Formats: sequence, structure tokens, C-alpha cells
Amino acid sequence: MKRIICLALCALAALLACACGNTKDSTPTQAPQEETQAQQTPDSVPPTEDGNSLSLKKFINSFDKKPTVAEQKKLYDDENLTVSVKGIDYAAVSGPQLQLNIQNKSNKEIVAQSPYSIVNGYMITPELNGKIDAAKSADCSLTLPYFKLAISSINSVKKVEFAIRLVDAKSYNPIATTDLITVETSAKKDEEVECDESGQVAYDKDDIKIIFKGVNTDRAYSDGAELMVYMYNGTDQKIAVRAKDVVVNGYTMTSAMNSTILPDKRAVDVVTFYKLDMEEHDIEDIDSIKVSFTIKDADNWETIDSTDMISVTLPEKPTVTATVGETTK
Repeated sequence: MKRIICLALCALAALLACACGNTKDSTPTQAPQEETQAQQTPDSVPPTEDGNSLSLKKFINSFDKKPTVAEQKKLYDDENLTVSVKGIDYAAVSGPQLQLNIQNKSNKEIVAQSPYSIVNGYMITPELNGKIDAAKSADCSLTLPYFKLAISSINSVKKVEFAIRLVDAKSYNPIATTDLITVETSAKKDEEVECDESGQVAYDKDDIKIIFKGVNTDRAYSDGAELMVYMYNGTDQKIAVRAKDVVVNGYTMTSAMNSTILPDKRAVDVVTFYKLDMEEHDIEDIDSIKVSFTIKDADNWETIDSTDMISVTLPEKPTVTATVGETTK
């Protein structure tokens, strides 16, 4: 009996040793494989939110970091706060940062947030979260994420509009939200902002547009695929556009897209098809996509309109003959 147990333990030890040995051998070769895959990613692949994405790194490297912002004291002033602008900084890896000084005029500690910002006419979700003591001022940074700038094809910051929302630092109850604050950079102001409305028109009614810009399926660090969606709000009210139902290859997908768009502003967002859903339904190639949208008044959440399922026009796959012909050229 002891001999059997001994033999079993020896066999187990040998298996563990082999496993450890295989791990050591495979570790150095895995990174170069990932690097090779990233190098082969086409230049046309739009940047992804993953900070390690090759395409996002290329976008950041090519981003125009020359425009400056002049210092402006008391750019905005009301009974709750005073906002001054100190400049713009491109050092942060997450995106350009407007350097602000916010003076709290109340007798309570507050938190300054930003519900939305607009860069060159496009809605860009900003990052701002600064605590300010009662009757004090503090320096804060309004970050414009590179990923949001990238999907909107914004290569240079020319004009930034943003609002600041104040909340009680203890209860987090909202106190007030400012009007839009406008900051212009030193970039050429005579150049019109390009608004690319090419693509498949999914909705065009009552000064609201929804346009499909294409599908990303080949990404440097893929976690699925995504449908790029351009939206324009030509009305005089703030709207919210939400992807309601999403079906890929006949299967319902777990996806979310909810964009708030101010009057006469634009936005680019993505409907993501997550890798887990794709794998669950054994989807390797996307053959069909259908999406429906709801459009609501963003102030009272009343429905403005709701669409039926819209089929996304996908590019035709090349035939075997065409592929061989391209290869032999």
C-alpha cells in the first residue's frame, strides 16, 4: 500500500514539474506573438478604449498638442461659484486637460463634476471630480478622454464647451448646474469643423439624424466588435438616443448605447457586441446586424420617437477568386 501511494505521489510530482517547465518555456514567446498581431493590425482600424491599443497609441502620438489656452480669470461667475481657466495640458495619458480654478461661494463643502462637454461641436464625455471646501477655491482638471476624441475624429482641440454640476460633498444631493462655459484655443478659428455625415442613414427626421459609420471587427486588443453610430441633434431641445434592441446573426445581444446630445450638437458613439455574447452564440463572422433606437427628451424623458429594427448594410465579403487575385498582384 505504501508503495502504491509513493508511486502515485511521484507521478503527481512529475506532472507538476512538466507543467511548470512548459509554463517557463511558453512565457517568453507569448509577448512577441501579441506584438506581431498588433503590428499586423490595419491602419484603418479605429482606436479602441483600451489604453494599450496600437491604434489608440497612434492616434495619441499624432494628436495636435500645440494649441494653447490663454489664462482667463472669472470666465464664469454666479452666486454659487467662480470659474477661471489657467491653460491646457497635454501631459496626461488619458487625454488633454483644461486647467481650472473653481471658487466655492457657499458655506458647505462641494464636489464639482461635469455632466457633459462639447469639443469642436461633438459631445465628449469629460472627467472632472474635485472637492472644494466651503468658501475656498481649488485647482481642478477637466479631462477630455483620447478615446472619445478618437471616435469623433477630433485631432485638435479648437473649442471646448462644458458645464459644471455642484453637489453636496456629504449628501451628494445636487445643488446647481452652470450654463455652458466656452473656452477657445489658439488653433486656427477660421477653419470650419469637419462634420463627416457619410455612411448609411438609419434615421433622418425632424432635424435628428442617426448614421451608421461602419463595424469594427478587427481590433488590436479585441473584446468583441462595435457598430459606430453618428448622431446630430438639430432641434432646440436636449435629446437622448438609446440603442434599444440589438440582434447579430439572428441572436439578441447584450449591448448598450445611450448618448445625450445638446441642441445643434453632434455625437459619435458605439454599439458594442461583447466577446462573451459572440462566443456564446458561436459568432465568428458577423453576417447581419439589426438595431432599433428610442429618442427621448433628455429633460423629461418623454419619448420623441422610436424606430423599428434597422438592418445595417455590411460590406460584401470578397470571393475566393478576388482574394487570390489580390494576393498574386
